[in-house]
Amino acid sequence: MVHPTKPDFEKAALSELPLLYRVARRYAMNAAEAEDLVGQTLLSAARAWDNFDGRHTRSWLITILKNEHLKTIRQKSSRPKTIGFEESGEVSEGDLGSEIDQRAFVEDILRELDSLPEDFRMAVALCDVEQMSYEDAAEALGIPIGTVRSRLFRGRRALREKLKAWPSDTKALETAEVRS
Repeated sequence: MVHPTKPDFEKAALSELPLLYRVARRYAMNAAEAEDLVGQTLLSAARAWDNFDGRHTRSWLITILKNEHLKTIRQKSSRPKTIGFEESGEVSEGDLGSEIDQRAFVEDILRELDSLPEDFRMAVALCDVEQMSYEDAAEALGIPIGTVRSRLFRGRRALREKLKAWPSDTKALETAEVRS
């Protein structure tokens, strides 16, 4: 059954494009491959749009993105080992120095997130970075909600351990603590 408020493909795809790119960055681990992955995802989604019921567009697109990523891995039979930098999102107001420190801090955390095993990385990225519900993340990843909770717990714990190893006198860390 088609959802009564199903938007047209272009509108739906454009509204989810930033999210798809961020998630693709978590999967692909570099900007160029993330762009290719998003492009292939949009192509596959456009082809399947008429068969899509219109519900949970975000989860549906992320599921396609995940499947495209798995297909790419199978074709290449290995993952890239390079890690790129990602533009961070919103930055709080303040002077230029603190803005730069905050961006560097966010980039450092995302780099640590990228070093986690894929199962944990994707659970943390979808639930904590992209703020998806556990239910939507479970649907997007094609796993039970209990598995999402387990991976999220273990991923957060691993990320916390990595961040504990950081020097405590880092200026960006101090900036973040003051803002908390």
